[in-house]
Formats: sequence, structure tokens, C-alpha cells
Amino acid sequence: MSDEFFIPKLAVFGVGLIGGSLSIGLKKANVVGHVIGVGRSLTNLNKALELGVIDEIQSDPLLATADADVIVLATPVNTVVRMLEKIEPALDQQKIVTDVGSVKGEIVTEAERILGDKINRFIPGHPIAGKEKSGVEAAVGNLFENHNVVLTPLLSSDKSAYRVIEKMWQIVGAEVTKMGISSHDRVLSITSHLPHLLSYTMMNFLSNSTERELCYEMTAGGFYDFTRTASSDPEMWRDISFMNRHQLLEHLSEFQTELATIAKLIEDGDEQAVEKLFFSAKEARSRLLDRRRHG
Repeated sequence: MSDEFFIPKLAVFGVGLIGGSLSIGLKKANVVGHVIGVGRSLTNLNKALELGVIDEIQSDPLLATADADVIVLATPVNTVVRMLEKIEPALDQQKIVTDVGSVKGEIVTEAERILGDKINRFIPGHPIAGKEKSGVEAAVGNLFENHNVVLTPLLSSDKSAYRVIEKMWQIVGAEVTKMGISSHDRVLSITSHLPHLLSYTMMNFLSNSTERELCYEMTAGGFYDFTRTASSDPEMWRDISFMNRHQLLEHLSEFQTELATIAKLIEDGDEQAVEKLFFSAKEARSRLLDRRRHG
């Protein structure tokens, strides 16, 4: 790679929303020469080729890796490790590998086992951006603009490889943040994994109600906002929930304590305490929105 950023050949494993959007963004910035698409759905890959998201379809992970300078594993979290096992023989000290998984601990542990001394060229990553829709037809070039991408390099990570992946995400508009692996999994459990679990649970709670038909008629904006993520891919979120289960169970237990607290306040008729709790939450929400608006 030259000092002027350019990826001659990029291999994207999983040309869906994230992988497809990354490819589109890099192509628009004219910083990638040739994009190889790898995936299990030939229909999706043909669509990606038709849309110009990729330039080539490759069914063999080893051949795709052998021909690439940067390899992005944008497959579901439960397949990242399998992909690393498949491509390891084709990796060398000139190639860089990164992933986009929402859970880092289990993936990194397995990556260390699989890659051995090649682990220094693996830069774990997680773009915190997305939609409920999936597939390459949902991909857009500005998906990552003003969104965080977390990179969790290891102590052994090659600094030049880190800078390439950092620059790659910055070029498509992302704010890159460096975090420790365990810190990432703790924080994302609270900000992403637990909210998805609550959204799915709320929808099941409504659909199991004897008043469900009337409830369907009486939902408004607040309910739609709260349950928006229940439209996400169930298979993907099943895998995330189990891969980060220790953190998720801990935070779920803490959340249940919060629910028990407010239930007790309502039971006791403590209106002042309930209002104070709501006011505190409203202030926290305002600070969150202000931070998002002003970066």
C-alpha cells in the first residue's frame, strides 16, 4: 500500500447491508481498485454485481483471499470464526483482515487460536450503524457517515495494518474509536444487545396478550419507536445474544432490578419518587441527544 490511501483489491465476505455499504462508499471515494464479493447466496451476489457494488464473484474463500490486499468479514458473527479457518492458509504478512461483528471477545479468542503469528494482521472492528433491512439492495454509500466504528486491536496488532483499517472507515464517513475488547462487549451489551432483547420481548408480550388485536389498533409512535429493532434479523440477534451472553445476562439482571424498583414505587403510591425517576431519565435522554447532535 502506498502513502496515498488506496486498496488495490478488496474482498468482502458477506455483501449485505454492511459489506455492501462499505464497498459503495469506498468506490464513491475512488480508493478501491477491484472488489471481490464472497457469500452463500448467489442471487444476492449477482444482484451486487448488477448494481456495481462488487466487480467479481468468487465462490472459493481461499482464492478470494489469495487475490486480495484487504479482507473484510461482514458475515454473521457465528460464521466469522469459520471464515477465518477457511482463509488462514492464504493469509500472509501483506494482507489485512478485519471483521464487523457486534461481539468481539469470542471472535478474538478463536482468531488467536486459528491465526497464530498471523494474528497481528487481524484488526477486529464493529461499525455501529445499520437498518432493519438487510441484503445488498439495502446498502447505501453514506450508511456510516457520522456513526461510530469501534476498532479493538490487540497488543500484537501491526500498527500499519491498524492505520489502513482506521483510514478505510474514516473515508466512508465514520468516527473511529479504539476500545478494549472486554470494554466493547460490556458497553454494547447495554447500548445495543439488551435494547434488542427488550424490543423483541415487548412485541412478544403484546402478541401474547388476550387484547392483542385491540393493542395492534391502539399503537402509536412511541410504541413503534420502542419496538423498531424487533424488525431486525432474528437469526443474527440470536447469535449475538449467545456470543455475549455473560455480559447480557448481567445487564439483564440489573435491568430487572430497575423494573422492580419502579414497580415498588408505583405500588407504594410514591408519586414524587416516580416523577423524580422520570425526570432523571428525561435529562439523561436530552444529554444523549445533545451529544449525538454535536458529536
